[in-house]
Amino acid sequence: MSSVNTASQAISKHARYNFDSRVTLETQLADTIVSQLTHGIEQDGKASIAVSGGSTPKALFAALSQADIDWSKVDVTLVDERWVDTDSDQSNERMLRECFAVNHAANANIIGMKSADAEVAYGVDNYNHKLANLIKQPFDVVILGMGGDGHTASWFPDAPEIDSALDPKANSLTLITLPPSQPMPRITLSYPCVAAAKNIYLHITGDDKRQVLENGLGTADALPIHRTLSQLEQAVDIYWAE
Repeated sequence: MSSVNTASQAISKHARYNFDSRVTLETQLADTIVSQLTHGIEQDGKASIAVSGGSTPKALFAALSQADIDWSKVDVTLVDERWVDTDSDQSNERMLRECFAVNHAANANIIGMKSADAEVAYGVDNYNHKLANLIKQPFDVVILGMGGDGHTASWFPDAPEIDSALDPKANSLTLITLPPSQPMPRITLSYPCVAAAKNIYLHITGDDKRQVLENGLGTADALPIHRTLSQLEQAVDIYWAE
């Protein structure tokens, strides 16, 4: 099966929302997420959201931070993280605290993936403990992103762990990935943890990423984003703007 066919089939069962501007996308997506988090608080006493890093979600985080809800009852964590100190400019947690945990959301319960452990393997154990004891499961909301190589979360095409990461029967909620294309180890949610979420979004911007999403990369190999969308039983809301 070609990557083009794989891409089109993977996307077809999900809902797509295309916007004329990123501001409009961010406003509408933020309003929808806030509604779902509010529902989670009303129903369960607390809510949880896992977000992706990178530059794309920064404006969305700023929009969410302006929402006047009881953020002290919201657990906010990451889909994936580089194994770097939290004060590094490569740290997703640092970006999250700077862009999300401000304004009304300053009271949000930010729970990072990086621990003080020297070894990333111990960090996985530490974060699995957090998921089991500190972070509401399943997530009310998960926001995925996508790289130009078709990766989502830290499920990279060249990661030796890609099949384990996307295994629907994986026992661990998190795992390490060591893609040769990346300069450092990663810790990431596993597929079952993401798939269990009540609401899943794919947030991408730019024509280059739209082309990757719609057409793949011109090879016979299905990209991680397409494998993910093909496997997920629930509909993902795909938000895109140029």
